[in-house]
Amino acid sequence: MNEPPLDKNDLRQELTKALDRLSDPERARASVQIAERVLALPEVQRAQGILSCLSFGVEVDTWNIIERLQQQGKRVYVPRAEPRDKSLHVHAFPCPLRTLSDGLQQPPRGTPEIDRHAIEARVDVALVLGLGFDRAGYRLGYGTGYFDRFLADCRPTTIALAYDRQLVDRLPREAHDIPLDLVVTDQTTLRVAAVGENVGEPR
Repeated sequence: MNEPPLDKNDLRQELTKALDRLSDPERARASVQIAERVLALPEVQRAQGILSCLSFGVEVDTWNIIERLQQQGKRVYVPRAEPRDKSLHVHAFPCPLRTLSDGLQQPPRGTPEIDRHAIEARVDVALVLGLGFDRAGYRLGYGTGYFDRFLADCRPTTIALAYDRQLVDRLPREAHDIPLDLVVTDQTTLRVAAVGENVGEPR
């Protein structure tokens, strides 16, 4: 994409339109390519516990990635956005799911969850979705701030999953924004900062 406008709401609209222009076959093909890149990452291969967003709508498909991680014997966790305390809660997966009005699925309130003081010890990697990402690892979400608050307290290796058209040169930033460690698209893997040993170079 070209240099984005500085207003986050305008940018959200622009990126939403770009995603809507992707056909179902294009999304499916790109999601497969992204999955292969993600599963080949040394951070993912080393990880024992992986937190993954549950995709919905036009987002990059994470359900296939989750299934393959489980087949590899990884512990998989999923988030729940809780409006009461404006925070993300973490649940071991599989677990019961409920569908929200926008189509997002997440564990219902009351589902057994990981104590927030134990999350950092259990979650090595977080697979993160969003509307847009830039080459420095900054994320544009849906404006709720849940992930920023989560990452302020817990810092696993963070990996963005995005279609190539969701990648922009630079996003508008605020003081509370926290960059992710890697951005994986169907076309490239951007390693924003060294996150472990023998991680190689950006490609």
